[in-house]
Amino acid sequence: MDLVIEQELPCEPGTAYYLWLSAESLASWWWPHISDTRYLIDARLGGGYEISSTGAGIGVRGEILSLEAGEEIGMTWNWMNDGVSEVAEKVWVRFVPIAGGTLVSVTHELDDAAGDGGDLKQGWRDVLARLAAVCNA
Repeated sequence: MDLVIEQELPCEPGTAYYLWLSAESLASWWWPHISDTRYLIDARLGGGYEISSTGAGIGVRGEILSLEAGEEIGMTWNWMNDGVSEVAEKVWVRFVPIAGGTLVSVTHELDDAAGDGGDLKQGWRDVLARLAAVCNA
């Protein structure tokens, strides 16, 4: 099952795309409210990323599968609870130009055991709302 979450952003697709590709920019919108969050990213095909908080006991890491400037980022998604990785999934982030900005569409390919993805859906909505706020700043 695929979970699809969309958010309109008040910035151009290229700007939205690059906000995903550096630790500094991720820190401005991903989990800014979790003070010990660590952001690591090697933004190239085959590179990796990790966003994690020891204090909260959560994180995600994976490999960059696709980079199409201003259009798409593909990555594996390994959610971690207390340092233990769950089953690897895939996430595709697409940036579509619209009047006044960008429609960002996240397609999260759920593992069969993931249920309806309710927690993931809320998590994606939260981070994308913060991304919209950063684009608006």
